[in-house]
Amino acid sequence: MSVRLSVSNIAWQQDELEDHLKLLVELGCDGIELAPSCIWKEPVQVSDDEVEGLKELILRYNLVIPAFHALLFTRPDLYIFGKESIRQQAVIYLKKLIRLAGMLSVKVLVYGSPASRRVAEKSYDRCYEIALGVFKELGVEAERHNVIFCIEPLGPSENDFIQTAEDGYQIVRDVDNPHFGLHLDVKAMIDNGEDFDAVFQRYGAMLRHFHVSDPGLAPPGSTSLDHSLIGKALSCSLYDGFVSIEMRRGFGDTKKIIRDAVAYVRKSYFLD
Repeated sequence: MSVRLSVSNIAWQQDELEDHLKLLVELGCDGIELAPSCIWKEPVQVSDDEVEGLKELILRYNLVIPAFHALLFTRPDLYIFGKESIRQQAVIYLKKLIRLAGMLSVKVLVYGSPASRRVAEKSYDRCYEIALGVFKELGVEAERHNVIFCIEPLGPSENDFIQTAEDGYQIVRDVDNPHFGLHLDVKAMIDNGEDFDAVFQRYGAMLRHFHVSDPGLAPPGSTSLDHSLIGKALSCSLYDGFVSIEMRRGFGDTKKIIRDAVAYVRKSYFLD
């Protein structure tokens, strides 16, 4: 396994970006994962000049942007299993984010957004049929912009549609487009009670992105969750992408928290 390390920008305040870019470089990180709404109030409305400015800033620090996540954070009204008009609004919005990702040379978009995909009053089979159509359309758009749109399975505490790695694999298989892929997340896998060794052996080769996350998005290494066995299981798989730390702010001095989390994740996941 030859993986690289990134940290999501949800770990600090919006106006602290450049200070934390400097920190990531100091810590030897390879990239910064972006929640676009933690950069701009409404990401799909920014000008091309603003996008180019952000790209130049990050490149100045020799970092890449491996992924977007928290895609619908500013749009809780968007729901893919409701009215057709709302579903189309969601698709249009996600296509705009795909275009934005392409402009920034982002490789992956992580679609979690549990509120947008709850089964609610429809049957699971009907929701699956709808989602398949949506994801096929988004896969075509992702191909147009040379990115990969990924489904993020989420556990039962958050979501009731595409919960497990197997669920994610099935819908990726059914969409059947190399620009629609599978992302996995430690927190969600724990919520599902999944066997890390078995999942990584089965799906590691098709995995396109990976989040190191603790319940509550607490900093890795700050809770009772031991990531060392998870890291060992991942290192024995064929996964060859980014290991990205997803933790929220609010746990103290962000720079110290990030330093500690990066050191812990390196020890747990980078075993070569």
